[in-house]
Amino acid sequence: MLPNPVSMGAGENDFSMPPSAAALSRIHPMTSGITCEALSCQRPADEPFGPRAVRGFTGSFAPGEFVGFCGPDGCGKGLLLNLIGLIEVPDSGRLTLFGHDAGGLSPADAAAFRNEVCGFLFTHPYLLPSFTVAENLAMPLFRICGSDARSARARTLAALEFVGLAGAETCLAGKLGPELRWRAALARALVQEPDVLIAVSPPANGLLPLARLAADLSGLTVLWSGARGDLEPFADRIIEMRDGRALP
Repeated sequence: MLPNPVSMGAGENDFSMPPSAAALSRIHPMTSGITCEALSCQRPADEPFGPRAVRGFTGSFAPGEFVGFCGPDGCGKGLLLNLIGLIEVPDSGRLTLFGHDAGGLSPADAAAFRNEVCGFLFTHPYLLPSFTVAENLAMPLFRICGSDARSARARTLAALEFVGLAGAETCLAGKLGPELRWRAALARALVQEPDVLIAVSPPANGLLPLARLAADLSGLTVLWSGARGDLEPFADRIIEMRDGRALP
């Protein structure tokens, strides 16, 4: 059972609404999967996040599959997800995303393709607090997808309904409580109809059940780094990493 959204506080409305299959079916298509072949990448110690590495990672991820990644800080799980999400470029190896060889893409084409196929959750929700929830969701639709106003509104409402925020479209993002802010961030990650949701260590509470439901209902591939204990009830499988390598 999905958790109920938390209260928004005294004097504010609770925008809870159960997620529905109908809502999600309007925001995500079915597609093929992801394949990594001997992906390697080394980031030196003088980079802002310190030394990081992925060493010869090989694996594949199917539509509708929820895969968790765990391991200590610096083990390479975040860098691996950045490589799969086309945020960083591997030093060697091959990455195929939904039938496209990512190695053959120019930087501009890679950015455009990333915006089309990937939805992201990071360690912060990165909502613009002075904009409404609907405006936060609609901005990527206009900027990335070039959606018309009617289509953007329909997709925004569908994504908000799925995460339990139906009725919250006019609320300022800065007025949301912590859990609802993260639900809005998840809705923003889903609204442009991605093929894969890449979650780089966001908080687990309240989000993992929704991500699991998205995978089950729509064929969304979910790749999520976090703590094993949080991931085990929801992931189809878990990949543990140490020193840049996936453990057998």
